[in-house]
Amino acid sequence: MDAPASRLGAIMRLFLSISAFVLLSAGTAMACTVGDQINPDLTFQDLTPTEREGFETLFSAERTVMSSENVAVDDAFAFDRCDLAGDGIGLIMVFAKPGLFCETGCLGWAMNRTEDEDWQIILAAEGNMSIAASYSMGWPDLIAQADGMPPIVHKYDGASYRDELEGLIYGEAFDLPEAVAWEADEFGFVGIVPGSAGPNGEAVIALDAVAENLSTVIDGLLTGLTDLNGDSIPEVIIQGEGPEYCAAEGCRTWIISVSGPDATILADVTAQGSLEIASSASGAYRDVIVWGDAGAQVLRHDGEVYR
Repeated sequence: MDAPASRLGAIMRLFLSISAFVLLSAGTAMACTVGDQINPDLTFQDLTPTEREGFETLFSAERTVMSSENVAVDDAFAFDRCDLAGDGIGLIMVFAKPGLFCETGCLGWAMNRTEDEDWQIILAAEGNMSIAASYSMGWPDLIAQADGMPPIVHKYDGASYRDELEGLIYGEAFDLPEAVAWEADEFGFVGIVPGSAGPNGEAVIALDAVAENLSTVIDGLLTGLTDLNGDSIPEVIIQGEGPEYCAAEGCRTWIISVSGPDATILADVTAQGSLEIASSASGAYRDVIVWGDAGAQVLRHDGEVYR
């Protein structure tokens, strides 16, 4: 091969390498780590031309305001790319920065491109956002928490993320997996298993403790076992049924820790439907998701009880 041809081949190889790098850098889906807060670190120019076009379309009103105020996109918004669908493409996460559109309680959004190549907003949430590690319809739940407010769970219903039960059929819409044992399975999933007294009668001990606390009998109380702290000793979930324990806002529900003959009430809440056990944890205990009138909230163990 003569010298000009050799140089041309080298230049072409360099061009192809640079092009591949640029394409991968622009379109690679960034992993959003389970349990961690999403910290957007992409600029507007880090997005692909198609993603920038989607932002321009969905945020046209905001772009008009920015133009009138002579504010650059990166001064008003930050971006991230999260592969929530597990398809290797990644959704674009958009976060408003304090300033032009908010001072506190800024919103975050998720942009998704449909099969028809139309862009749509599938999430709008206030505050800091993290990946819950529990799943709905195969997509990870997202936890949003504004300053001074309880954490709210946003669940994927097959089309968009929602933080309320209205219009959804609990369990069916979320495609909740069933637990076959109260200990974590090979995938780390922990569910609530009803109908067992426990290896050392934990359910019976917990029922007696709740009945004593309420000064009532145990009729109308249902139990389930789950291991929240990985110590191979089941915690007991007790949920009331019937008018004595239930009202329009849900049914009274307890989380009980059992150690030998002693039972400790870790939580006493009102829940719509069953509690869900998240894969994320606070200290040694897994987080618990509970549905109520305010939507899906996260209970976190503070070292003594769930709050």
